[in-house]
Amino acid sequence: MASQEAPRNRRERRAQARQQSTHNEIPLGHPKQQAPTGKTLIDIAEERQLLQRSSKGTPSVTTTRIDPDGSITETPETSASSDNVSTPYLDVLLYSTSLILLHFTLTFLVHHQYGSERPALFPLILSSTVYSPAPWLILLLVALLHPQASHPSMQLVFATMAVVAGTWLIQASNNDPYMAVMKKAPALGTLWVWGVVELRWEIAAACLVVTGAWGWWKGYAFW
Repeated sequence: MASQEAPRNRRERRAQARQQSTHNEIPLGHPKQQAPTGKTLIDIAEERQLLQRSSKGTPSVTTTRIDPDGSITETPETSASSDNVSTPYLDVLLYSTSLILLHFTLTFLVHHQYGSERPALFPLILSSTVYSPAPWLILLLVALLHPQASHPSMQLVFATMAVVAGTWLIQASNNDPYMAVMKKAPALGTLWVWGVVELRWEIAAACLVVTGAWGWWKGYAFW
């Protein structure tokens, strides 16, 4: 009689095969901590100058090709300089469109507040967009100032614009006659909002505090 009963199904045969397999086929152990004896990938890359940098500090782009005979051919690629600042046209267009819509909204609200009769929407759109230089001035100013908005000097410009436009709008809406308010308020309000939006939040909050403090010092009412 056999000393061990033969496996009856596939599962038992697989279990028996796993038990009979040796564990010495793949040696187990911790990796060696000694330094490599041959060249590493970094050494090979430095020899082939794959990690070289240009004089301006930007990494050079090189195309490496292995020929059929085993030799390596490297071809440097020429690209446009990254120092050239291109105008973000889409960003400028979105900013300009938003400010133009804000200018039209303020114009509509001012005419609704101070006008002798309810303003007609379509003639007001024509007078504030087609027949007015305001949209073109907004587009020009945004194209010139917005791409450099994060620069400290431009932050100073926008902070000054926010404070001056805000205080001027408060003074005009409290002291000037209604015809002057109808002419000044849309432009001043647009400049005020634009200046605050372009600023970092802590500078924008400081400008709003300065504007509010100036209005309180002058005794103007905000409601």
